[in-house]
Amino acid sequence: MKKDRFEHHCLEVEAGRDAFVAHPSSGEEGMVIECRLQMGHLVVQTPDNHKRCWDFRECEDLNRPKSGPMI
Repeated sequence: MKKDRFEHHCLEVEAGRDAFVAHPSSGEEGMVIECRLQMGHLVVQTPDNHKRCWDFRECEDLNRPKSGPMI
C-alpha cells in the first residue's frame, strides 16, 4: 500500500469510519482499529477477533471483508 492510502485509512478510523485491509503474506484481513503514524503500522482486528500490527507497506486495500463478522 502506498503511504497516501495508509494516511487515508488512518483519517477514516480517526473519523469513526470503517477501513479494511488485507495482509497478503499471512492471508489475513481485518478492520483497522488504530494507526501508529510514526512507525507506519496499522493495528487490525481480524474476523476471528485477533489483533495484528502490520506495516502499511505489506498491506493492500480491502473494500469490504470477505468473510466473518467485523466489529
